[in-house]
Amino acid sequence: MLKSLNIQNYALIDSLELTWHAGMTAMTGETGSGKSIVLGALGLLLGSRSDTSNIRTGTERCTVEGVFTCPPRARVWLQQHDLDSWDELIVRREFSTHGRGRVFINDTPVKLQVLHSLGQQLVDLHGQDSAKLILQRDFQLAWIDANADHPDLLSAYKTAYTAFKAAQDRLAQLELKRSQPQSDLDYIRYQLEELRSLDLERQDWPALLEERDVLENSESIRESLGQAFAALSENDAASGALDRLHQATKHLDDIGHVGSKFQTLLERLTSVRIELNDVVNEIESTAEQTESNPHRLDHLNALHHELQRVLHKHHASDAGELQRLEQSLTEQLAEAAGVDEAYAAAKDELEVKRQNAWVAGDALMRSRQGVATKLSGAIEAILKRLSMPEATLAFEWQPLAEPDEHGIEEVIIAFSANPGHPALPLHKVASGGEKSRLMLAFKATGKGTDSIPTIVLDEIDTGVSGKVAEEMASLMHSMATNQQVIAVTHLPQVAALADHHLKVSKAAEKGTTCTLVTGLDKDQRVKEIAGMLSGSVVTEAAMANAASLLAGTHG
Repeated sequence: MLKSLNIQNYALIDSLELTWHAGMTAMTGETGSGKSIVLGALGLLLGSRSDTSNIRTGTERCTVEGVFTCPPRARVWLQQHDLDSWDELIVRREFSTHGRGRVFINDTPVKLQVLHSLGQQLVDLHGQDSAKLILQRDFQLAWIDANADHPDLLSAYKTAYTAFKAAQDRLAQLELKRSQPQSDLDYIRYQLEELRSLDLERQDWPALLEERDVLENSESIRESLGQAFAALSENDAASGALDRLHQATKHLDDIGHVGSKFQTLLERLTSVRIELNDVVNEIESTAEQTESNPHRLDHLNALHHELQRVLHKHHASDAGELQRLEQSLTEQLAEAAGVDEAYAAAKDELEVKRQNAWVAGDALMRSRQGVATKLSGAIEAILKRLSMPEATLAFEWQPLAEPDEHGIEEVIIAFSANPGHPALPLHKVASGGEKSRLMLAFKATGKGTDSIPTIVLDEIDTGVSGKVAEEMASLMHSMATNQQVIAVTHLPQVAALADHHLKVSKAAEKGTTCTLVTGLDKDQRVKEIAGMLSGSVVTEAAMANAASLLAGTHG
């Protein structure tokens, strides 16, 4: 539940620290006093969008912080989002006139959508426009599911629908490919033929490029090899490296018998002579094999030019990347050739997945219908308490043309407030006061909101009075046994039945207007409720009536 709310520089609020309690709290005050400002600040902690225009005039930064008890579901949620879990849950919003705001959960910065997800588990904020929810199909079905014990049916349908949607997407992709112009396929074939002409897979491109470089430089290569051969080989002048090495070997051979050290030097020098002789032979052989071949060079240059052209055309870095492109184009043509067959198979698969979704959806719908019948009876019983004794409410079900994420059915709430009048869709027959009573009946029925620790009812009692007001107050008080109830109200009956009472007012301080919130004791409550009964002039009769109301509810 909500334990405290600290507001700094928000709208007409300068600085406000509110403490909240379990049970039912009434919040009263004249129209325009700032009750909606307090709820707006609470909404910020639940993930609603901020607006810099709400920063108090003359200040640059607004801060709203709330402390909640941490219910089990919220603890699990915190763990799933890798956030600290404490005994208390602390949420803080900050925003300034200079830039984007910041959001913190237990002192850890998070994104706004993360806060919004958490807020849905902490507070059911029922504003003045929330009665519209009752007309929305997703709210109606979610409310029924929350009061039903069919998680397996709900899971089975979601699985079947996900498979059905995937089959739809697959068929749509194939339809797009079937509609591909023949010119596109011709271009793919042209590109593929161009790549295949390079014989990418069989060609050793590094070796071919090396061969081309050798042919381009054959004359200089032969000249360099010849000079190297002359410098190393034996010759008439005995000036080659081999000649000199041979002479050195003979000198060491003369002293090799004197000691092992000289013999080792001789062996090492002999090894060098053998290796150098092999090098000389290979230089001679390579020089003989290096010939100019203009025709071969022209062929390799043409091949290299074509490779570079195709690489540039496809923005590829090497032949390996072109090979992968060739494979991709081959697969595209193969798929295009079999697209009609694949399309027929995908249509059959879609029908199977559609049927699976209908079967799972039908089972879910039947369970929902059973639960809805029980809930409609409970709602009618509450409406009788709210001076609508002849009201009837029923859920009507119509199949959709196609399954969707919520199910296979359209649900319509048929309502009649008076006998002799046919039940019609709710949006056609219910007045504002009737919708308020009906929404309260929804909130008070079943277990749809029991798992949410706090519910805020913002003027849900608009348009009612007398006995109906007393029954609405009683319903709110009953709800407060299962969750914290905060009721913004103009009804003295609701204010009198609350366990706690906050008064919202405006005051002028230092030339500016401020919103103030005051917790009332018993005597102050009598005066406030008397004002709600009689208006601006509080009479003795109103005071007596207010005292009687409080005595009757808290005696």
